[in-house]
Amino acid sequence: MKKLSFFKSTISFVLLLSMSILLVNCSSNRDDDNTSPNSTAFNVDDFALTITSKKFAGDWLEINFAVKNTSKISYSKYEQGNFTVKFTAKTTDGEVFQRATYVEYVEAGVTYTDDVHLNYTAGKTLDLNTLTAVIVQDK
Repeated sequence: MKKLSFFKSTISFVLLLSMSILLVNCSSNRDDDNTSPNSTAFNVDDFALTITSKKFAGDWLEINFAVKNTSKISYSKYEQGNFTVKFTAKTTDGEVFQRATYVEYVEAGVTYTDDVHLNYTAGKTLDLNTLTAVIVQDK
């Protein structure tokens, strides 16, 4: 009987120790997420978007643009995710064409420049007065 009693007390001790370790580990205040302590959510108001030039070339429109990060936060696809600059325009008969380009990284206070080609159906006339550009966060 003494052997059985010793075995029960050993198992009880191991079980109590395991439960204590589990309780301490689960109640820790440490955040185990992979987010950086400086990470901030994406905010479209941190950017100023400007179309710097537009030029027709065949059946596409070349659009040069600048995105200025007006915040003190450096944006990265690894911290806040990709965001997109989306261009939309209509032809004179009302057909809508769209082109988007990704922005992966813009340091605080820095201006990112790029260009896109907005393709549209040959033979149609693109109405430049309908050209819009917006910044959206990719989901």
